[in-house]
Amino acid sequence: MQTQSTHSGIAKIAESSLSKPWKMTTSKRRSAATNIDATASSTNQSKTGLTSTLKAKLSSVSLTIQTKTGGTKYKTWSKHAHSSPFPDFNGPTEEQCGRTHKILEEMHGDTVRKNFAEMSNPEQHYPHVMDALVVAQLSQATAWSNAQRAMRSMANVYGLTFAYQKILDRGIEKLQDALRPGGMQNRKAKMLTKLLLDVKERHRKWDLDFMFKLSDKDAMKEVLQYHGIGLKSAFCLLSICLQRQSFAVDTHIYRITGLWGWRLKDASQEKSQSHLDARIPDELKFALHYLFIVHGQECPVC
Repeated sequence: MQTQSTHSGIAKIAESSLSKPWKMTTSKRRSAATNIDATASSTNQSKTGLTSTLKAKLSSVSLTIQTKTGGTKYKTWSKHAHSSPFPDFNGPTEEQCGRTHKILEEMHGDTVRKNFAEMSNPEQHYPHVMDALVVAQLSQATAWSNAQRAMRSMANVYGLTFAYQKILDRGIEKLQDALRPGGMQNRKAKMLTKLLLDVKERHRKWDLDFMFKLSDKDAMKEVLQYHGIGLKSAFCLLSICLQRQSFAVDTHIYRITGLWGWRLKDASQEKSQSHLDARIPDELKFALHYLFIVHGQECPVC
């Protein structure tokens, strides 16, 4: 739980100008949450009556399939990890990015800083990689407010949002009930269960903080192996949790950059993400990501 002094420190940092652009330090973000239990016991045998041997075989098959899928996703990313898939498309320029940042900061900077001062902000509240990965998955294809409702419900049901052993022990039906307030509970319960089993199978614990020490390339390769984690979620994890210079593209950013001519109109979201990540200066990526999101929510035209 965050102390009053920690919260005050977070709010103070949030008051600084976006024009820097700003970020919280990893140490401050880590101090905002308690360590996850890295020594959780093995999952109890489920109510379905599957033997431990059969469960191990099913887990092994699932892991093999996911490894192949993750390899495909990684190849898709690595092909244009440091270059645009559209080398002849010269927008946005560095000047356009700087001018856009200045305008959007004047329009929405106060709103973004206010959002970052809130206790529920994902960057401040989920500094551990495993927790951030779960948040990224629960936030897929829905509004952040829906993801928050789901996580609050999980905390009420399990005592903690990230009580991974309890989530598995109590079964998927209980998890579906817990996720119901956020919507799409059947799909998300299935994905979260597979993610937890996947991570535990690979590392024997739910602790992925070793990724802080990995290179961008190795971190992306690692995270794309996990069930239900695509390129957009991986970019968010790298940018927000690992604090790397990557530009994540959500639906708002994809729409706006298409309207503004920052990408080819018929470019997919994945290729647009690679293109924009290559074109936008590193020092502007983090701030522009959040400014674009707020602009997409508030601008009646865009």
